[in-house]
Amino acid sequence: MKQNIAGSQSVYRAIAVLRGVAANNENGITAKNLAGDIGLTIQTTHRILQVLVDEGMLTVDPFSKTYHLGLEIYQMGSAAHVFTLTDFLEGTLQKLFEKTSETIFLFIRSGTDSICLRRLDGKYPIRALTLTSGSRRPLGVGAGGLALLASLPSSLRDRIIKCNLAKYPYYFQTSFEEIQQDVLATKSKGLSFNDGRVKDGVRGIGMATGPNDNPGLCAISIATSDNRMAIDYRNLLETLLRDELNQIEWDLFSTRN
Repeated sequence: MKQNIAGSQSVYRAIAVLRGVAANNENGITAKNLAGDIGLTIQTTHRILQVLVDEGMLTVDPFSKTYHLGLEIYQMGSAAHVFTLTDFLEGTLQKLFEKTSETIFLFIRSGTDSICLRRLDGKYPIRALTLTSGSRRPLGVGAGGLALLASLPSSLRDRIIKCNLAKYPYYFQTSFEEIQQDVLATKSKGLSFNDGRVKDGVRGIGMATGPNDNPGLCAISIATSDNRMAIDYRNLLETLLRDELNQIEWDLFSTRN
């Protein structure tokens, strides 16, 4: 039962707004429809939405005027399971490293970005050290970020690409159509490929993975120098990555959360 604490009404209303947006996050929800769903006036709903947008908890699509969960919410959620996830997948990361001696990365999605949770450094003189643990990149950048982007529903994926279009030139020149083509190629094969556009001399492959209810929970990628990524070696790395990720028993992860 809710306690009648002075000022608590605003907190309960803000929580109701967050829950209402979360329940409709894939397609988004307008302020009018949200107000009807949670039983608040449109004026009150607008005020709360504006504060949550200002604080990064929500985002609003300027064209459709629909609201979605924001970066801060994803960061909070990520922080809640980051330790468990990295601990759970450490064995898989170590196996890939032992079999390849290449640089191995673990990524999760945070809003429109990917975050590197773990990096195992490769043993070869030319290392693919393009980012460190905790580094953030727009989804679609690098093999891990592309794998995560391709794992999302098409409507959400397209919104993210549009949101990140102004950021992509910092990493490589591209267009909405080119990123979509990369996504389709990734979905078709089940694996992503970074052909060296992000950093000269570095290539990589990536694959999203997760439980049945969240197959894009994270992505693991393998990076190496371009002179090592011959077609036969690339095929070998792809096979190793598929095999190891297909062996992950995600039901065990669920019991740990």
